[in-house]
Amino acid sequence: MKRFLFLFIINLSFIHAQTISEGRSHLTSYFFEVNNHPELQWYSFETEHFFIHYHEGAQRTANVIAKIAEEVHGPITQLYDFEPPEKTSFIVRDHDDYSNGAAYYYDNKVEIWASSMSFELRGTHNWLRNVITHEYTHMIQLQAARKFSRKVPAMYLQWIDYEKEKRPDVLYGYPNTIVSYPIAFTVMPSWFAEGVAQYQIPGLRYDHWDSHRDMLLRTAVVDDQLLTLGQMSSFGKNSIGNERAYNQGFAFSTYLAENYGIEALARATEAMKKRTRFSFPSALKVATGKDGQTLYKEWKKFLEAHYATSLATINARKITGKTIEPVGIGNFNPQWSPDGKKVAYISTGKGDYLSLTSLVLRDLENQEKTLLAPGANQAFDWSNDGKQIIYSSRKEKNKYGSRLFDLYIYDVEKKKNRRLTKNLRGHSPTFSPDNKSAVFVLNGDGTQNLARIDLKIKDVELLTQFKNGEQVYSPRWSDDGQNILFSFTPGEGRSLRILNLADKKVTVVADEGPDNRDGVWSPDSKSIYFASDRSGIFNIYKKNIASGETTLLTNVVGGAFTPTVNSAGQLAYSLFVVDGYKIALLDEPESIAPEYTTYTKFPVTPPTKVLTNGLASLNLRDIAAPNFNDRNLVPAQAQPYKNRYSAFSVIPRIVRDYGTTKVGSYFFSSDLLDNYNILGGFGVNSKFDLDLFGLINYNKFGPTLFLEAYNQRRHTEEGKDEYTYNLTEVYAGLRRGLSSGHNLELALNYGQYNAKISSVTQKNEPFSFGYTYHISRGLQTRYEYFAIAPAIDASANPRGGRSVTFSHHAMYTSFIDSFQVNSNFGTAQEVFTDYKYNEFQLDWKEYLGLWKKHSMYFRFKGGYIDRVVDSFYHLYGGGLDGNRGYPFYSIEGRKHVLGTIAYRLPLFWNIDKSLAQVYFDKFYVGVFADYSNAFVDDDMKLNQFKRSVGTQLRLEMFSFYGYPTKLFFNAAYGLDEFQNRGITYGKEWRYYFGITFDYFD
Repeated sequence: MKRFLFLFIINLSFIHAQTISEGRSHLTSYFFEVNNHPELQWYSFETEHFFIHYHEGAQRTANVIAKIAEEVHGPITQLYDFEPPEKTSFIVRDHDDYSNGAAYYYDNKVEIWASSMSFELRGTHNWLRNVITHEYTHMIQLQAARKFSRKVPAMYLQWIDYEKEKRPDVLYGYPNTIVSYPIAFTVMPSWFAEGVAQYQIPGLRYDHWDSHRDMLLRTAVVDDQLLTLGQMSSFGKNSIGNERAYNQGFAFSTYLAENYGIEALARATEAMKKRTRFSFPSALKVATGKDGQTLYKEWKKFLEAHYATSLATINARKITGKTIEPVGIGNFNPQWSPDGKKVAYISTGKGDYLSLTSLVLRDLENQEKTLLAPGANQAFDWSNDGKQIIYSSRKEKNKYGSRLFDLYIYDVEKKKNRRLTKNLRGHSPTFSPDNKSAVFVLNGDGTQNLARIDLKIKDVELLTQFKNGEQVYSPRWSDDGQNILFSFTPGEGRSLRILNLADKKVTVVADEGPDNRDGVWSPDSKSIYFASDRSGIFNIYKKNIASGETTLLTNVVGGAFTPTVNSAGQLAYSLFVVDGYKIALLDEPESIAPEYTTYTKFPVTPPTKVLTNGLASLNLRDIAAPNFNDRNLVPAQAQPYKNRYSAFSVIPRIVRDYGTTKVGSYFFSSDLLDNYNILGGFGVNSKFDLDLFGLINYNKFGPTLFLEAYNQRRHTEEGKDEYTYNLTEVYAGLRRGLSSGHNLELALNYGQYNAKISSVTQKNEPFSFGYTYHISRGLQTRYEYFAIAPAIDASANPRGGRSVTFSHHAMYTSFIDSFQVNSNFGTAQEVFTDYKYNEFQLDWKEYLGLWKKHSMYFRFKGGYIDRVVDSFYHLYGGGLDGNRGYPFYSIEGRKHVLGTIAYRLPLFWNIDKSLAQVYFDKFYVGVFADYSNAFVDDDMKLNQFKRSVGTQLRLEMFSFYGYPTKLFFNAAYGLDEFQNRGITYGKEWRYYFGITFDYFD
């Protein structure tokens, strides 16, 4: 029974990569969770080319999305010469303080989060204009490149092999080889898919080459860290590396369009439709006459020449100060303590993702660094007495599973954090001079406003009345209590403004150049310090409020942001270099002459020179930035949402299983809002052996209700006797996320295993006899806790955290004992023995990071059945998921204990090689030891425990650019020799192999 269910779990994992491949996110967040939201009321309306679905509270965003989508539909479909056969659905979400967009082109839907993106590696642009055009470009361009129908996204080639050792009453041993390999039917490298989605249509300028993008590319070129063409083609990097795939894709796509014609983008897309083409460099040759590597080298040479010339003046007089925080890819918003001796800042530490930050404090006298508040995000502020820090975080989920920004206080003396608000949607707080209130940024329906909160009674007062997607950032209260300094944007770039609290009037204080941000008051409140890209590179400036005099204080190659100044005049700020944001310090900042910052930007090619042939007729003037007008739209006439289902997608599969070949398919569909999900699959061979499963999830309540059914049918023969086995399991229950990382599942189970014998009598007359040999009824409870530290190598080589699974099965089973003759009918009838028992299992895994990405892995797995049962129900402790030096069925009993220790390290961190459609990324090696036993008696005899040692290889790859591919090989040697059921085990090597989408440990 356990082996039977394990195989279906494997089958379900096969479909996992398809989900990853399909969602083309505007920006990937490592740890974004999906929760049901029964509290939301959904509405829909329809336009000429789209359906728009939104929930209550997101109506403004939905109306703007509808307008934008209709305006960009024509230009994008014309560029790629592809018209969708049906209307596309846009789904608008605003139930989390989260910003993203994702194109699910197989489901014909796009999800948009209303909150505007404020990302440290990109400039400020109109969020909805940008993200709608970006994601709809994905929808059109990727569908234009597909090789088959949208309903057939891929196929799988699979292979399962088994241990030769088995119980006498089962057909096969436990799996020791598991291979599932996808053949993608839409193939596109990440850099090109994201590059053209950012390039969009020349002249629209919803997304363009801004100072942040140039900073990211410039530092990579100058420090010889430009991603190779292979590295650009897939994600799987840290936030800086993933964004460089976007960034370089944007730059390279622009280069191709401007030097080989914008039609080259469409021709390369069209070339990938060819069913035998899986290499994009060859598609580029079709489009441009040059292969991908030739074009890449040409582009790289162009970049090196450009930046060498552009940075000549700056390199002669760089002013950066000294680095006081060199560790990590993200260190932001430094703030001096009131005594000027310490600096607090937001930091990723040694983490790989910019979305996972904490508040830390560095003492500049002794260089000690202290973690204050895990999960803190955005700007924060000290109280004037230095006893408190107010900050924001969205680390806690509310009762519906949403992550919303709330305000917190860190008590410096007590070293404790205290939550101030719940479901506020407020961030970036700043204390009033008397520490009795705070001003913060309030988010909702894609618009941000300034608000004030009384910290004692928690009353909130709105200070601004923006309602058309405007954004405010990083407010700072003046020491006299009269003014709030903040950054503002109506959509494009940022300016610095001052809000007078008495009359609510707003004054612009810095708007020269595309972007002025991160303003802070000088200690005497007579000047402001801020970051500006007016020279083409972000640097720190100081402006006297009274005279208007502005002076330059830094001159960097990367970028300078978020300044802070103490009473001694020391300037600390966030400095971007090639591997991320650091904290830098200028002890005595001096004025720098503007001529030393001379920098030449990339020339902008006029759209009329790029839009040629049929595209020249596009009239973009009224919809291009800044001419469009998305303000004060008349709300559409919406109706309550009615379930809309995506068409069933079919994924054919060919599987080699126990020496036979099966053909079959996976199939899946869902409601557009994921209120319902249906997933199923089958496989059948020439003997009509059948694997069949189906799952239905109902997600409209807080917990997910599910129904799962599994069936296997097998045929075998012995002499003239033919045997048919038919195994069925059904589960119905609910699962729900509790708090972060905690999940609970309750399920009722029914299982029935039948057999049929077909043979002939001595007179050669056929007969058959069917019977049931196992029936199970049960109530299952399963608790899971997952808290593995997010990292690039968290799959292959976790270096922190734990996962825990605990399950309890209250079982009532019936197992065949013999047959008796039915006195009424004279037929054989099964005689069952009933077993009522409880089964408990615990699987605890601990991960420990060591030096240079080395790690230790510890596992304890235990099981207990509280009563005597037939050995059919025993716990088994060998094989791939147990003591690997022994076969699965060799170690059995009512009680089972397993301990594992492993040591892993990366042997090759950046392979960067390709073979056909496979990109090789990382290679790990490890050694392990397993120590286990299973027994029936109550006493545990340590001298009967089985030991094994082994080695492990793991290879991280990508297939067809977007499919994570994991290869593993384990070799284990059983140190102890023992017998079970008359068979001797141990003192031999055993091997396990797989190619899957994730590892099993």
